[in-house]
Amino acid sequence: NNTDKHIYSSEDKSISASKTPVYYPVSAFLERNLKHGDELKVVLLAKQDEYGQFKCNIDKCIEEMNAVSELTGAQLRYKVIETRFSEDQSTHDGLLSMIVDELEEKAHILADITYGPKDLPIVLFTAMNFSEKFLGCEIDNILYGQAVFSNGKVVSTRICDMIPLYCLNSLTNTIQCSDPEDAKKILKALLSI
Repeated sequence: NNTDKHIYSSEDKSISASKTPVYYPVSAFLERNLKHGDELKVVLLAKQDEYGQFKCNIDKCIEEMNAVSELTGAQLRYKVIETRFSEDQSTHDGLLSMIVDELEEKAHILADITYGPKDLPIVLFTAMNFSEKFLGCEIDNILYGQAVFSNGKVVSTRICDMIPLYCLNSLTNTIQCSDPEDAKKILKALLSI
């Protein structure tokens, strides 16, 4: 994450965000939504790049989250999961396994998929699906900090909730049908509800 801090607006009433400039959109969300006495386990996923930038990103994120903790009175504990910056199957499998090891039964899960390589949201969706199915967890929010650029500079940012995208995957997994055309009709009917 080599970006500057930004204020993330929200057009969605269910995901309010603070007006504090932040590097990580989840920080703006947590600043607005955590309360004194809340306890949060923060699992940071870091891809090890050859130049060590990931270490700076970890430090920056923890510093920002600690500021949120001080402001809100919430208690945060951290777990950092580092994996190679690689797109091979063993890296994906290992990351999924490490995430699952950190999941707690009946937890409420919040994820921020703003930064990182393309495999992270897919692995996270898989882990969240596992947590719902086998651990009784609830997926509260999947945040994404969207930026609009003009001439290479960020001109606006907003925070979005990707829960509807996650639910689309769950929806397609519930369809039971052997005929492809019928399956398409069922999906379209479900999407129109």
